[in-house]
Amino acid sequence: MNSIISPLFWAVPLCIASATVCAEESNISVANGLVSGNIGLVSKYVYRGGVENDDIAVQGGLDYAHKSGVSVGYWGSTLDYDATDERRDHGFEHDFYLAYAQQINPDWSYKVQTTVYVYQNGGSIYGEGNEHRRTTAFDVLAELAYKDVSLDASVLLADASFGNAGDVYLSASYSHALPQDFILNASIGGSAYNSSRDDSLIQTTQDFAFNEARIGVSKVIADTGVTASFDYVIGGEDRLGQDFDNNAVLGLNYSF
Repeated sequence: MNSIISPLFWAVPLCIASATVCAEESNISVANGLVSGNIGLVSKYVYRGGVENDDIAVQGGLDYAHKSGVSVGYWGSTLDYDATDERRDHGFEHDFYLAYAQQINPDWSYKVQTTVYVYQNGGSIYGEGNEHRRTTAFDVLAELAYKDVSLDASVLLADASFGNAGDVYLSASYSHALPQDFILNASIGGSAYNSSRDDSLIQTTQDFAFNEARIGVSKVIADTGVTASFDYVIGGEDRLGQDFDNNAVLGLNYSF
């Protein structure tokens, strides 16, 4: 996550929601709600412009959506690093979330969601003196959608190994049906950084930075439940003003 953004599911704020959409036809009715899941591969895991896994990443999630609009779920991905041990070239990200969503009318809807990001082995990173930060992170997301356009804002609630409490990520996404059952997907995102909580572990030189833009296509492979996707990610900058690379991402996702 230091990511959603997951290249297969578009914006990290939208990664779980999109998995639910992909599974609409195969959701399982359970206790006044629906259970859906997904598992897939992406050629790279890119999140908010930064590469979380430069090799093939295995990703998957499970969601329970109650008829009241409350949902709970999990999403995870393999990583090519361990935040607390530079000697390790692999790790795992676990995202657990609680959300509430409602349809206002046929065109408008909204969602609020809180997510905890837990990394393999947990732990903290340490700086000068007694300064340390946990790798576990918490944020809250608000989303407003009009037809095929979604606007999102997420706020980091506590200092973490990759950001400061009060950092805000703003994103917009758009999807459009194309001929032959292809879907056009596009998104853009940037961060407003809270430099007032900087220390020896986190430094900030940019008040606001464009992080990434994405454009791609996806298509469900007939009678398989598998969605194939291609995204091109245009990298922006991080909180230090350092440039992110551009990346091409291929994905396969099976929904159930």
